[in-house]
Amino acid sequence: MEKEPFQNYIKRMTDIRILSSPVMKDADGADSYSRRLKENFQRIGHLARENREMLDKVIFPLTDSKDLLTEEEIVLIREFNDSLVNYMAVENLDSAIMSLLSDRLMQDAERKQDEDYLIQELHEQVVVCHTFMYMTSRIATNQEICGKFRTRGLDAAGRLMEYLDHEKFAQLSEESKDHVLMVTRFSATLHGSAGGTSVEQAHQWVLALERAMAVYEDPFYRKDYPDYDWDYYLFRTLEYYSAIMDYMYRVRPEPDDLKKIVAAVERQEALYAEDEKKYSEYSSYPMVLVSYYQAKYLSGSLSLEEYRRKLLGLYAGRDRSAYDFDNLFVNLRCPVDTILSMDPSGMTEREKTMLGQFYHDACAYVFRMPNSGTLSELLELYTPLLLYFVEVPGKITFEEMGLRSLAAFHPPTYVHSRMVAYLSRCIVSHLLEEEPSLFVGMPDCEDVESVKVHRDEILSFTFHAALCHDFGKLPMIDTIFIYGRRLLDFEFENIKQHPDLGAHLLGRNESTKRYLDVARGHHRWYDNSRGYPETFDTARSSVKTIIDIVACADCLDAATDTIGRSYNQGKTLEDFQKELAEGSGTRYAPYLYPLFQRPEVQEDLQYFLTEGRQNNYKNTYLLLLDVQEMAES
Repeated sequence: MEKEPFQNYIKRMTDIRILSSPVMKDADGADSYSRRLKENFQRIGHLARENREMLDKVIFPLTDSKDLLTEEEIVLIREFNDSLVNYMAVENLDSAIMSLLSDRLMQDAERKQDEDYLIQELHEQVVVCHTFMYMTSRIATNQEICGKFRTRGLDAAGRLMEYLDHEKFAQLSEESKDHVLMVTRFSATLHGSAGGTSVEQAHQWVLALERAMAVYEDPFYRKDYPDYDWDYYLFRTLEYYSAIMDYMYRVRPEPDDLKKIVAAVERQEALYAEDEKKYSEYSSYPMVLVSYYQAKYLSGSLSLEEYRRKLLGLYAGRDRSAYDFDNLFVNLRCPVDTILSMDPSGMTEREKTMLGQFYHDACAYVFRMPNSGTLSELLELYTPLLLYFVEVPGKITFEEMGLRSLAAFHPPTYVHSRMVAYLSRCIVSHLLEEEPSLFVGMPDCEDVESVKVHRDEILSFTFHAALCHDFGKLPMIDTIFIYGRRLLDFEFENIKQHPDLGAHLLGRNESTKRYLDVARGHHRWYDNSRGYPETFDTARSSVKTIIDIVACADCLDAATDTIGRSYNQGKTLEDFQKELAEGSGTRYAPYLYPLFQRPEVQEDLQYFLTEGRQNNYKNTYLLLLDVQEMAES
């Protein structure tokens, strides 16, 4: 097996990450930015085809093979995996492919019954499951996918910790002992959830860390493995106590658990203060202090005012251009914790101004991100800003926050949202002239006359609902970012949650909750026979007509786009009309195909698919310029 195909895959994935978000300074205007984006995605399409060919010819045959792996193959796979995901540098090029290859190594280790080999792969299983557990746990509306990874990770950790038996541990190689001890402390975090950790999960987390501390305090292990860095083991174990609170949004641990957490966090802070030079190699002091202040506040040792003052002090001293995990934490966790300490129903003007600034800062921070290699970790900390967003009238609405976030994270999805909004409004405008009865039943529209009276409100509702239809993709934008290959089954299951997640996010905010049915239903077929989520019956919604139109516009833009969907050459409007005819009455509403045959409708749609799309890319450039100005101010 040759090394070159693996190295080329890594290079292409790196290039794809860079190309997908062109640097603003490389463009000298809106036209230049639009042209650059189109050229980049044409290049991405070429690179993606080469990567898919490599996966089909090399990786998938390797993962599907039942043959025992050679030593050369094992070394090559491990080196490739290390390039795909670098946990120390918080870089992630393709964790899903790394996961497939780790499973292959695990199967090989099981068959060979090589203890050291098996222990190393069990260790990898825990780390991989942790990665995907936190990635999928951002989907607050469905924790089943996350639960599968948690169960697998805990099973692998349980098998490894059997080696803590004194007699078994003493017989292990030093490398295997390292793996066992790492998992002993680290596996506690498998009880958490990026979408919010429950009181019971926090309790299980504490119990797991108590077992890890018992190992630290047992003299047998020090005597048996004196060269191990036990100071590092202790510091990390204490750090995982503080991490419990990082995922408990507006929820407190049980009183006894909170006491143990506070004691651990205080001990960690004392260690750091005692020897900052030593412990700065493990973590940054501001990151330690965020958890320390939170623990003191929750235990009643810090007043609310003092707690906020300390958080804001750390935030003011942050490095706005650093994207290692410690700096990600301070840039995003300090605002989240401050927001969670506020009472949305009784905010002062100072607090409202502060909130608006937090949200602007967060979007600017994402915009400055040098590449998407740190995207998964950034999303883990950014998602709570969306899940617990507090609207500030006159400062920022959730719609504005969502659109700015889409533009900063993934410009093609932002452009797609605007395209769907314009196409939907165009279709509704013509339908209001041709068949106003279709809109009877919408709010304040009891009959055709009232539909005509509320024409402008219907058009406005359509436009803004369509703008927000893909907000559920934000917490999973790292999966949307996959250009180099087909989605794996679990990734597609992840993507299929975005309508429900979008509805959840929109439903939490007063200005957007009326759009939630459109977000939830935009992937359902007209006759409800197919699509997702299967549990949502669009026929029961008062905005059924708008849902069906946005669903059509969504498909129309996706079919004709040559940038955001780099795998295929975009279809023409004529091509899509054939698809519309074939699906009329099943996938698409039966009134749409006749409407699309009208010359004036075709003329308007054709404009939006050509000049209109170009204008949307120009709009993206102007929005990003605005965000850039905020980032530099």
